[in-house]
Amino acid sequence: MLPKLDTPQVFELNLGDYNTNGASIGSGGNDTTFAFTIWPLPDATVAALDDLAQKHGTIRLYCCRQPLLFDLVAVERKEPLQARIEGRIVGGVSYAKRNAQVR
Repeated sequence: MLPKLDTPQVFELNLGDYNTNGASIGSGGNDTTFAFTIWPLPDATVAALDDLAQKHGTIRLYCCRQPLLFDLVAVERKEPLQARIEGRIVGGVSYAKRNAQVR
């Protein structure tokens, strides 16, 4: 069993550090969802993402030259070093700047 981690409310993840595939974007109602499969992920990273999902935390995902912010909905382990990450998009760079000023 892995120890309980003290995961920050905003977890940073850079897609340049990993392999990814199967990305999808969906929209329904007022939500836009984003999902992708990522690897290789160490067990500690998956544990931190699981903890973040339970806390309804946010991921700052670095990709496409600018960060994408999304509320983590689910992390599903696919293989020993691979996981499917799913979340609701909550903003980009302008959202991050506004949020930084509020906190």
